[in-house]
Amino acid sequence: MTHTQARATIRRYYLYAFVGSLQFTWTTWLAFVLARGGNPGWAESAYHLAILLGEVPTGAVADLLGRRFSMMIGLGLSLVAALGHLWIHDTFTAVLFVGLSGFATTFHSGASQALLYETAEVVGGTDYARKALARANALQLAALAVAPAIAGFLYQWRDWSPFIAKAIMVSVTFLIVRGMVEKQSVAPSEGRRTVWGQTGAAVRTVLANRPVAIMVLFGWVYNTALAMTGQYGQAYFPYTGLAMGITGIVFAVGTSASSGGSALAERVSATGAGRLLRFAPVFAGLGILGMGFFGLHGMAIMGVAAYLIAASADGLMYPVFEAKLNQAIPNDQRATILSIQNAGFSMFMSMTFPAASYLSPIPMIYVVTGAVSLGLALIWMLRRWQY
Repeated sequence: MTHTQARATIRRYYLYAFVGSLQFTWTTWLAFVLARGGNPGWAESAYHLAILLGEVPTGAVADLLGRRFSMMIGLGLSLVAALGHLWIHDTFTAVLFVGLSGFATTFHSGASQALLYETAEVVGGTDYARKALARANALQLAALAVAPAIAGFLYQWRDWSPFIAKAIMVSVTFLIVRGMVEKQSVAPSEGRRTVWGQTGAAVRTVLANRPVAIMVLFGWVYNTALAMTGQYGQAYFPYTGLAMGITGIVFAVGTSASSGGSALAERVSATGAGRLLRFAPVFAGLGILGMGFFGLHGMAIMGVAAYLIAASADGLMYPVFEAKLNQAIPNDQRATILSIQNAGFSMFMSMTFPAASYLSPIPMIYVVTGAVSLGLALIWMLRRWQY
């Protein structure tokens, strides 16, 4: 890969990050499944189960056959899943196509980040790679903030139209990825030329590398806490007295705050990035815990402010953390190890999400989640080796 090819691929990746994140079905699929007679709870379970089972093997595919090739497979399956939603008419078909959508994401979750990091390293080394990850994350979050508003109007016009819009965006994204150039990977050894051989080697690398193992474990818990914050926000904000329309605006502002945090993370120095990595999780934990406290006392505005603090801190920290993890991972195992991180997150979500539903009232979810995430963040802050 030449320097010119690498820069062109990074520009294409930024476009991929924005266009591919225009998720017009993100806030409409549940209502659509309900309207078609399906059970969205079973469909959501199928989505996470597909990710849990498919994440690591598809990460190995990306390491063995190429990141770009894996991303194109995932986008092809996403196109089938988006159009397949038009045929949902009961729980079985909902499970089938929502599950396929989850499986499709596994082909480009680890592969896409690996491709960007390695390409950016060619252009400007590890510090430039960190900045590229931050910019891509900011663009993804910006698209996630814009798409729901458009999706709502599309759904009001025709309930199936968000899925057609998604299919169009997936097709455009496929063409964007097709034009990328990938860095030539080091050929794996003979014993790792199969999916299971590659997976086993990646697991052994994680277990043998203490810093990588700690970062993977931290990512499992931290990402679960932040995901829980957003998911249960659909019940939390109305509990505090906000209308659903206002709740949607809060989500859009929160996603924009995360995008702004990632944009800021792109501009900090290497020393500043280390400080963000060390302290931002503490502010995220304080924000989640604050949501619980203010929610219990009916302080809706303060709950929103706490949510925005957590979202901003996450936007600042996430790309820096991912860059640090990528830096510690061998090139020929990068997509597989990143997929191990994603699979662990799905495993945690499949356990904690239903368990949290038994906490009452709703703000107690944030008290417990905030206490766990703040405790983890303080331990993380006090360990200096990773900065």
